[in-house]
Amino acid sequence: MYPEVIVTLSNLDNQQERRSSWPLYLVGALFAAAILVMAAWNIELPYLAFSSGPVSDAADAIVTEGVDVYPPDGELLMLTVVSQDVNVFEAIIAGVDPTIDLVRKEAYRREGESDEDYRRRVLQQMNDSETRAITVAIDHLGYEMVPVEVLITDVVEDKPAAEVLQIGDSVAAVEGIEISSGAELTAALVGFEVGDVIEMEIIREGSVQVVSVELAARDNPEDGPMIGIIVGELTEPPFPLFIEPGNVGGPSAGMMHTLAIIDTLTPGEMTHGLVVAGTGTIQFDGTVGNIGGIRQKVVGAEAAGASFILVPAGNYDEALTAEYDSIEIVPINDLDEAIDFLQNLGAA
Repeated sequence: MYPEVIVTLSNLDNQQERRSSWPLYLVGALFAAAILVMAAWNIELPYLAFSSGPVSDAADAIVTEGVDVYPPDGELLMLTVVSQDVNVFEAIIAGVDPTIDLVRKEAYRREGESDEDYRRRVLQQMNDSETRAITVAIDHLGYEMVPVEVLITDVVEDKPAAEVLQIGDSVAAVEGIEISSGAELTAALVGFEVGDVIEMEIIREGSVQVVSVELAARDNPEDGPMIGIIVGELTEPPFPLFIEPGNVGGPSAGMMHTLAIIDTLTPGEMTHGLVVAGTGTIQFDGTVGNIGGIRQKVVGAEAAGASFILVPAGNYDEALTAEYDSIEIVPINDLDEAIDFLQNLGAA
């Protein structure tokens, strides 16, 4: 009997030890799991999550003076996309949400580019887009842009000018004659010969400088001497006209800004009082170019109450895969197609 009692007490002791130690195992497991969760939370993946961003009426961004305006009753909605870095858990959530897309970072961010550098780049893209939108709209309305500044865009390396002039210099005057267009620069050289030295007033990084430049020979001597530079003109509308989109970057609002300018400066209703959304870059020839985040923009347009969304023809197939119910997706190749579609809305 005695040995049996000893065995029984030993079993009880083992059970008590296991019971007293299992909470420690549980705490350890939970601690390890917490460490793994924290590590996963802080691991940034090489992806961006795209989701629908704020929506605004492009006409509200148009500011002009000295000309009749006709504020539209309908709306031409400008669409945006919000992009953000994601960790493992956010990527999982994005993966099951049909309105969010994960895209590789390198498709939008340059290698080594900081957040601030990226912000400056997309804001510059918006500035360039605004210039194109204003220029295209002004041309469509029958006005002419006015040259205001001549910029040096390239310098011929083997010519004397390369020693004193730089890309980015603004040509303000030649031999005391003010210059605001390429034609005026060409006219200022009439009467000079190869080897003559002329004085040029330039603006470099905000500072006015006067430099002496020896004129060089052209390939065809009969065309007269040349400075040895390639220039481009900065132009502006014949009346004050600006686009104030707020803190929005990128070029994808180009088409909608162009339409908004035309609608604002033209009597009547381009949208016939309807809510029309759209996206796409605009080129100087009126071509509408592809953009990123088209699926999210379709979602945003429908959520904002738009009946139609105008999309670049190159984005049309992808746009059809977006999570939407009834909004009509319209492929657009150029500005004329967009205007024709809007005009035909009134006949529908």
